[in-house]
Amino acid sequence: TPLHPLNSWHTVDVLVWVSMKLIFFLATLVACSSYLVYALSDVQPAAAIAHFTELSTKFRKFHQDPTNVFLHLITTPLGILSFLSLVNKVSKGTGIVMLTTVVYCISLVDKVPENILAQTSLMAGALAVASTLTQHLGWLMHAVIFLVGYVGQEAAHYFTGEATFQSSYQEQEDFLALLSQHTYYLLPLVFDSTYPEGSGQFASAEAEWVSVLASRVYHLMPLAVVLAMHFVSKDGALTFPWQFQRSRVIMVKLNKPEDVKDLADIRAWAISKGPSKATSTHWWYQPPKPTTPKENCLEDAPKAAFTRIATCDTINNAFRSRFGENWAIDVLWGMNEVYVSSPPSVKNTSDEVFYTRHIDGPYYYIPFASCFRMIIGMDDNEAITTKFPMVPTECAAKQGDVLAFDFHREVHYIQKNPEIENKDFRIVLKVHHVIYPQWALPFGKYLGYLSTEYNKAFRSLFLYTINPDGAWNKFVAWNVVFWTKVVNWSEENLGYSNVAYLFFLGLAAAMIDFRIFLVGTSFVHYIRYINTYYHREGVAYNVFKRDVLLFKTLAVSQLVFHYLYAATSGFNSDVISALKDQVGVVDLVMVLGGYGLSIYTTAQLGVDGTYFGIELGFVKAQKNYVQKFPYGVIPHPMILSQCVALCGFYRNALFRAYLPWLVPAHVCLYLIHMVQEHFDIYKAKKTVKTA
Repeated sequence: TPLHPLNSWHTVDVLVWVSMKLIFFLATLVACSSYLVYALSDVQPAAAIAHFTELSTKFRKFHQDPTNVFLHLITTPLGILSFLSLVNKVSKGTGIVMLTTVVYCISLVDKVPENILAQTSLMAGALAVASTLTQHLGWLMHAVIFLVGYVGQEAAHYFTGEATFQSSYQEQEDFLALLSQHTYYLLPLVFDSTYPEGSGQFASAEAEWVSVLASRVYHLMPLAVVLAMHFVSKDGALTFPWQFQRSRVIMVKLNKPEDVKDLADIRAWAISKGPSKATSTHWWYQPPKPTTPKENCLEDAPKAAFTRIATCDTINNAFRSRFGENWAIDVLWGMNEVYVSSPPSVKNTSDEVFYTRHIDGPYYYIPFASCFRMIIGMDDNEAITTKFPMVPTECAAKQGDVLAFDFHREVHYIQKNPEIENKDFRIVLKVHHVIYPQWALPFGKYLGYLSTEYNKAFRSLFLYTINPDGAWNKFVAWNVVFWTKVVNWSEENLGYSNVAYLFFLGLAAAMIDFRIFLVGTSFVHYIRYINTYYHREGVAYNVFKRDVLLFKTLAVSQLVFHYLYAATSGFNSDVISALKDQVGVVDLVMVLGGYGLSIYTTAQLGVDGTYFGIELGFVKAQKNYVQKFPYGVIPHPMILSQCVALCGFYRNALFRAYLPWLVPAHVCLYLIHMVQEHFDIYKAKKTVKTA
C-alpha cells in the first residue's frame, strides 16, 4: 500500500472494494427479502403465530412468579452470550455469529408477535455484538458466564418453587424435538412472559400480505440498527457513548537523520526571515488566497523539506498503528504552515485564543473521518506546553516531537511556564491530515475540503483581529474569544457526540416509541464501565467521567419519572396520595437506603476513586485504600447498594407491569460489572519482546 492514498489507482481500488461490499450486501438483502415474501405471502398473520401462542401458554404455567421472570431476563441473555462468544473464539472470527443472528431473527418474522419480534431482534443483535468483545476472554471465564446463565435459571425455579418448563416434556419420546423447539423460542418466550397473557401485537387479520411484510420488516429494524452501528464503529470510524474511548492524542518522535536535518533547515530559514516579537508569525505551505504576498509563503527549499516531513514513514506509521492498516491518510496541503508562537501576554486579540481552552474546527458532526492537526517541534522549547484537559495529558514539543490531535474534536490550549524562558523563538510545523476507513472515502474527501476552506476563512479573520485597532475590530476579536469559550464549555461538559446521539435518539423516540430513548440512554454507563475497566490503556479519562456521569444522571432520572408515572396511573392522580397508597415502607427504605449508602461510599472514595482512577492510573493510591464502613464489611458496597435501591423500585406491582424489563436489565449489567471488578478482569498490556 503506498503512503499517499491520493494516487489515482488508490481511489479506483477503493471504489472496487466498496462495490464488492455493496454487491454482497444487495445479494444478502435480496435473499432475505425473498424469504420474507415467501413466509408471509400465503398465510394469515394470526394463523402464522398460533403455534407460538400455544407454546407461550404452556411456558407461562412455569413462569408465574415475577422473581423467576426477573431472573430469566438476566440469566437467559448471559447463557446465550457465553455460547455466541465461544463460537467466535473457536472460529477465530465473527462472521458465523453475525450471519446466524440475522438468519435467526428473519426466521421469526412469521412466528411471533410484532412487539416480541422487535425486542428479540434488539437483544439478539446486542448479544451478537457483545460476543465480539467477550470472545477474547479465557476459557474459564466463558465457563463461568455459561454456568451463571444456565445454573442461574435452574436456581431461579428452585428458589421460587416453580418447576422448569423442560420438566414437563423431558420424559416424552420426542424430547429432543421439543427441546430444540424450546431452545429456538427461548428468547421470545422469556420476553413474552413479561407481558399479560394475550397482549401480543398482531397485524390485522384483513391486512394484505404486503402490509404484513412491511410491518414485520419494520419490527426487524432494531437488529438492522444494532448491526449497522457495530459496522461503523468497530474500526473506530464512529464511536458511540457506551464504547471504550481511547485518547486521540498521538505522540511520536522524529529521530531519523534525514528528518532531523529537514527540521533544522526549516527552522534556520524561519529565523532568517525575522519573525515578529509582538504577535505570532505564520508562513503558509500554499497561499490561502491569490492575493497572499509571496513573503507569507514557504520558499522552495523549506517547502520541499516540509513535504518530506509531512509524508515520512514515522508519521504514517503512527496513524496506522492507532487506526489500522486499512485507513487512508491524505495530507491537507492547503492547511499546513510554519508557526511562530506569540508572547503569552496577549489580551483582547485573536492570539488569546491559543491560550484559551478551545477546539480548532467546527466540523465535529462529519462522521467516519477525522482531520488531525500535528504540531512538530523544531527547538529546545520548555516554556510553552500544549495541554489536553479531556485526556488529560500535555507536551512541550521539543526538537522532533510530534503531537497530533483531532482538529474538530479535541479540546486543547497552550500554556506559558512563568518560571522558564525560551532562549529563542518557539517555532513549530503545523501539519494536517484527514484519515478515514477506505469505505468512507466520500466522507474523508468532504471533510478534507471543508477543513481546508474553514482554515482559510479563519486565517482571514485571525489576521484581521490579531492586532485590533478601533472599537469594531476589538469587538470582533472579543467575539472570537467568547464563542471559542462557549464551544469549549459545551464539549467539556456535554460532548458534541453525546448531544448528537441524544438528539437523534429523541427524534426516533418522538416519531416511533418513547422506549427507544429509554433503552438507548438507560444502560450506556454500565457498558462504558465494563469496556473502560477492561481496556484501560490509553483511555481519555475526563471524557469517560463526563459521559458516564451524564448518562447515569439520565438513567436515574428516567427511572424515577417512569416509576412516578406508573404509580400515579399516568399522572392522573395526586402524586403524594398515590405514593402513599402504592409505595410500601420496605420499598422506600430500600430505595433511600440503597442510594444513600451509594452516595456515602462515593464521598469516601472521591469522584476519581469511584470512576476507576486507581485502576486507570490517574489516582496514586492502593486499590483498597479505603477501609471505613461499608468497606471491609459489605463487598462491593456501591454496586450492591444500588441494586438494592433498584429492587426497591421493582417491588411496586404497577411499575413492574408497566416496564417489566427495565430493572432486571439495570441489575444484570451491574452484576456483570461487579463480577468483572471482583475478579479484576481486564485486558493485559501488550509486552514487547526483546532479544
